[in-house]
Order: sequence, then C-alpha cells, then structure tokens
Amino acid sequence: MFKHALWKKEYRQAKLLLWLIPIVCLLFMGVARGFLIWNWLTYYEHTYNHDVSAESFYAATEGLFFMRNVVLALLMVILAASLIGVERRNLQNDFTFSLPFSRAHVFLIKWGIGVVFLAGALLGNTIIDVLIILFSPFADHLNGFYHIKDVVFTVIIITGIYTFALFIGTITGSAAAQTILTGILSVFPLGFMAIVMFFVYVNLGRDIGNIFNLPIFKLVIDFTLFFHVVGGREIVAGEYIHIWGPLSYIVVFLPLGLYCYRNNRLEYNGCIILFPQLQTAFKAGVALCFALSLGMFLTVLTVPDLDSNRTTLLLPYYLGFIGGGLVTLVLMRKIMKIRFKV
Repeated sequence: MFKHALWKKEYRQAKLLLWLIPIVCLLFMGVARGFLIWNWLTYYEHTYNHDVSAESFYAATEGLFFMRNVVLALLMVILAASLIGVERRNLQNDFTFSLPFSRAHVFLIKWGIGVVFLAGALLGNTIIDVLIILFSPFADHLNGFYHIKDVVFTVIIITGIYTFALFIGTITGSAAAQTILTGILSVFPLGFMAIVMFFVYVNLGRDIGNIFNLPIFKLVIDFTLFFHVVGGREIVAGEYIHIWGPLSYIVVFLPLGLYCYRNNRLEYNGCIILFPQLQTAFKAGVALCFALSLGMFLTVLTVPDLDSNRTTLLLPYYLGFIGGGLVTLVLMRKIMKIRFKV
C-alpha cells in the first residue's frame, strides 16, 4: 500500500510532463508516419511499392526521429528538475522525507516512474508505427530489426540523460542550477577536450589538426551525452557511436544519485551546490574552464594566423587565461553565497 501511495504521489507531482512523453512519441512516430505514407501515395498516385526503396522509406523519418529524441531529452531533464529541484524549492521534500520510506526508495521511485513512462511510450508508439506500415501499401518495406534497435537504443540514451539529470539534482540546491548544469555537462567532455587541446597547441606547439582521427576523440564522443541525442540515429544505423556511453551514465550515476540523495542536507536548499565539500572543487573547476576558454577566445580574436610563430600566441592566451580565471573566481565566490529561489 505504501509503495503504491509513493508511486501515486510522484505521478501526481509530474503527471503533465509524464503524459507529454507518449504524446511526443505519437506525434513524431505514428502520426508523422501516417502523413508521410499519405504524401507518398499522393505523389506516386498509388503506384507500386518498388517506386520507393526500403532505404528511402526509413531515411525519410530520420529527421523526425532526431527531433523526437531532442524533445524527449529536454522533457526528461525538465521532469528530473520537477521531481527533485522544484520539489526542493516548494519544500515538498520535507513532506516526502516524513513518509515511511527510505530516501533511497524515494529516489528509485522518481527514477523508475520516468523510465517506465519513457519505455512504455516508445514501445507503444513503435507498435502503432509498425501497424501503420503493415496496413499500408509499403508493408514489404517493414524492417522489424530497425524498430527494435530504435526502441532499445533510444530508451538507453534518454534514460542515461534522465539518470544524469536526477543525479545533478541531488547535488544542486535549485531547479535552475539542476537544469543549467545538466545542459552544460551534457556537452562538457567534448568542450573540455577542445580547450585543453588548444592549451597544448599554444604551449607545446603540438599540431591539433588531426584530432578527429585520434582514438581519444571517439572516446570523448562516446561520453558526451549531447552527441548521443543528436547522433542516436547513427547508433541505429550501426555506425561509430557506441551505446556503452549512455549505459555507463546509468551504471555510474544511479548509485551515485542514491548516495547523494540519502546524504544531502535540507539546510543548503537554494545553494548552487548542496555539499560544502564539493563547493571548493566546483569553484576551481569553473574557474579553470573559463580561464582556458577565455584564453582561447582572446587568442583566436587577436591573432589572425594561428600557424604563425608560437610565441605570438602566448601573450594574448595568458592575458585571457589569467584574467578570465581571476575574474571567474571572484564572481564564483559571490555567486556561491546566493540562495536561489528558482
């Protein structure tokens, strides 16, 4: 009874967002597929199946599925912020923690309800999509394996993002901080590699022109959640992006989220970072990233030829690096003291 009550409580808290998930899937899958088939039949004037190849039949929905994944990723991040960040802002977590459940159990319910709606929406709408194809003149083009891969890989990718967003919510003190940090850290691995490689180029003169051919580049792509959302279709097509990237986010950040949710303290609600022991590392990390970024920006802005004498790059780079780092540290010290109400 208590478990049912907890599921019901979480459902009522976010039911609008939860039901948007199957609606989005229906619009970008079943409804869109029906319109495409109708347009093809009109264009080809009800001619034979072979006028549209199986490859072009599925290629026509690539853009729709890309948009579906982007919208689903945004929805799941907002859902995570609603279940943790907004709950913290409205002080509903006081009521939640007073219920006869462990915090770990509460966190797992929050994670489970999002995953259940996501998987159910994708599976149900995939069945609708398949039925539309089967009852159309293009039934011969049906590729069941394609649809199975789409469901499995999309669930893993979006669940990885959702798990990560929930984890960020356990270490941040507001919905705004949770949402913004989730977005930034979703592109962080590739962005950080770019500014570090520019640092190496300026200081050591190593050529970075062939970075796309380096094994580390593909590894970084695998751990960049943003590229799994926009490149999810490449996974289904069997190309280079590997599914173990989002899987590792689930495996790592689900237990970390459980640990942090059990141990965060309510008196730090509203702070950017809830754990005092993480605040120094967070400020230093933000300052380092801004220093590297501003050093690169000032160098690119003031030196027209980056292939010129390396010593000409050092002055603008370190002006931006040192100045940007110091200004960011000062600003972060003030920002970290603010209690955000959003």
